[in-house]
Amino acid sequence: MADLSKSADSVQRNIDTYWETACTHQDLIKDAARVKQWKVYRTENGEWRFGPSRFVGYEGMTPKKYLKRKKMGAEGGLNGTETEKHLKQWTEDVRRNSKLHHQLLDALADFLAEAGARVGNGASFSVMMVDGTSEFLNTPDPNQDDIEVEALVTLSKRLTSAQLEKLTRRLEALSS
Repeated sequence: MADLSKSADSVQRNIDTYWETACTHQDLIKDAARVKQWKVYRTENGEWRFGPSRFVGYEGMTPKKYLKRKKMGAEGGLNGTETEKHLKQWTEDVRRNSKLHHQLLDALADFLAEAGARVGNGASFSVMMVDGTSEFLNTPDPNQDDIEVEALVTLSKRLTSAQLEKLTRRLEALSS
């Protein structure tokens, strides 16, 4: 059985390891679409960094260790339920469909898109706590892009299903 992370610093180091190496490990990126629980912190320069709870919840995790244990199945000792329970002492859940949830979803989608992957349905986030307060209390004010996206979302709620499908196709064409 793998050792659970011993401190918030250990979890943060694991998030950094995942963030800095995931795009070069196709097996890690391939799994990203299935990740439901992401642990998050914001760096000193304001960048959000993410890591799956099953990766960041174990002491000294590396891509090589993670992939080896994953291939071992149950004997590898990777258990998302166990890590989720353990990591709650250092994280705070982000409310689904909150402004922060959407900001994190966008940031993660941008990161994964660089590697040709997508965020999975139902992805949720927990933000690392620092000195007893969660970092998300200091989220930046929305910039103009966020205001425009929110306006488009509000307008799209008035569209019929056929119009939404057409809009989706056009937006997807823009990103190709």
